[in-house]
Amino acid sequence: MRPMMVLSPENLPKRKRGEVIFRFESFCEPGYPTHFTGLSFRENIGTLLGFGSAELTGVHGEAKFWSFQLELNRHPPTTVRLIVVEEDVKKSSCRQCRYCRFIGWGEHLICNKRFHFVLPRKETVIQSPRLFIEMHNQEQHLLHGVVHLNGFGHLLSINGFSGGSEFISGHQLLDIWDRICLALCVRKVSLSDIAKKDNMQLRLLYGVAYGKTWFNQWGYEFARPTYAVTYEMYSESLETLKSFPLHLLVPQLARQSRETPFIVAKYQAISTQRLVTLGELFKFMLEFKSRLPFNSLAPMDYSGIISENTSRWSAKRVEMAARVIVEALKRSELRWVTRQEVRDTARTYIGDTGLLDFVLKSLGNHIVGNYIVRRMVNPVTKVLEYCLEDLSSVLPPNVNGNNGRMRVRLQMTRVQVIRDLSHLYRQIFVEAGQAVHPNGALGAMQVATRMVMDTKHFVKDYQSQGLEKKEVANLDYINLNCTICVRNGGKNPVMKQLPSYEIVTVSNNATIGELKLEVQRCFREIYMGLNNFVAESIIGFEGLDSYLVYDSISSKDSIVTEGSIENTDVNGIFEGVNDIVVKCMCGARDDDGERLICCDICEVWQHSRCVGVSDSDQIPQFSPSETEEDPDPTFSHEHVLFRRE
Repeated sequence: MRPMMVLSPENLPKRKRGEVIFRFESFCEPGYPTHFTGLSFRENIGTLLGFGSAELTGVHGEAKFWSFQLELNRHPPTTVRLIVVEEDVKKSSCRQCRYCRFIGWGEHLICNKRFHFVLPRKETVIQSPRLFIEMHNQEQHLLHGVVHLNGFGHLLSINGFSGGSEFISGHQLLDIWDRICLALCVRKVSLSDIAKKDNMQLRLLYGVAYGKTWFNQWGYEFARPTYAVTYEMYSESLETLKSFPLHLLVPQLARQSRETPFIVAKYQAISTQRLVTLGELFKFMLEFKSRLPFNSLAPMDYSGIISENTSRWSAKRVEMAARVIVEALKRSELRWVTRQEVRDTARTYIGDTGLLDFVLKSLGNHIVGNYIVRRMVNPVTKVLEYCLEDLSSVLPPNVNGNNGRMRVRLQMTRVQVIRDLSHLYRQIFVEAGQAVHPNGALGAMQVATRMVMDTKHFVKDYQSQGLEKKEVANLDYINLNCTICVRNGGKNPVMKQLPSYEIVTVSNNATIGELKLEVQRCFREIYMGLNNFVAESIIGFEGLDSYLVYDSISSKDSIVTEGSIENTDVNGIFEGVNDIVVKCMCGARDDDGERLICCDICEVWQHSRCVGVSDSDQIPQFSPSETEEDPDPTFSHEHVLFRRE
């Protein structure tokens, strides 16, 4: 296999004062800026930071951050800055990670460090990384992700063009985050899907169109229910919405808006395939929008088929050829005719066959006056055919396609498609869902919509993906998956096994005793509550410490090391351990991150929505997981927890 090219800071482009510039689209691809050979995040993060511009701040220089200049374009020169902040959890005002608890990782031990990956919206001067973490609202950044030292992380915010980004799209932001996580061997990343586009929730819009969330394009899957909505309930709700027949839905929506039937009929007419379900309609509209040019040209006009790449012909010649083709199709009395027939008829007036071929290719599915130019491949003859479809047959009564206002509605631009999509979204999921006593189709859709909207927690598993790509061929070392059992040094020993394994590397000639010391060092380095952990024995191994690891343990085995920690509350060193009891009428038995309310008598927590407490009710604020210390704003959840006094 061809060796991977390794780039160093010396041979990368630089700005003034020796600062390295990295290409945005290639950052953290294999070999750029280097090939990350470590098998864990804690190894690879150090390698990455070695390529950044490091700075020390604070009185004693204890807080650190690194910056990377990423080049988006060379002409004109456009760069953004990726900031990596190392957070010392011991000095944090809130050591426990609420995002871990909400996603179901509450039994993970608290790590010594957290690393924040931030693409600020604007150029930011960092005087104190700790204040930067605590004072800056992560929702305002273009990108904000945090990864614990053990490799588990959370994507906190993504803001593309719809979120105020000037140069970077949401897809580009997800791509670079995905490359960073994969390159550094991040284990799992969670997110709370509250992404919106034009006031539409993407988890609902894409769920109806594709049966999965927008983030699924990068591998994020259903992870944990909220309001006790299981994966089966979520999947069935998506299928209900996707497969809902339009002929049952549209008549009910027409009572609220006369424009809705017109919008549905318009896209049914444009599509070369039948659109009979809500999912088919939404999918077609999303894909149709992506194929339209970014400019505001209206396809109903002949100029709509002219783009910057058609400089070979003038706009006047393109328009003339288009008029000839449309008139030829009109003479066919709205029947389907082959491309060759149309071409031969048009050649009587247009001698440039290249121009005719271009217009025939570009004119398909354009609205011209009261007609739609339809183009499709005959399923029998496999020949391309064209026809004109009279648009007046799908318009509501008393509507004239030549009317100026209606001509605006018939424009097939990206903006108009988004407006149509927003209208349908609002009518189906917002206004119809606000009906007090919904019935029939709208009643069934309201239940399914609520199920989908109540599903927010998604996770991507990078672990198997990353380790498969690592080439470990060094025969001088052994890599072992190790975890520990912790025994408290009190009178009544308490055993607690860690949920996650760590990769521990020892040399081929290492002894069992040296392996235990390496496990001890590794877990002390990663986890805050294990700073005095002492590894004592390997469960299932009865040999002496002088035995060689190579002869005693297979590299395919998972090792559990038993040890003790002195003067430490075992239950107090985990991310999500708290003393609240959740027992909601919806079936939830754990804190899922939604708004809660507590009964003062029984001290049982329930969802405020489930007990009929609205967001507008004035209730004293109280968070069950907060200590007497002020909470860390960075790790405060999006929703506030309440307690009734």
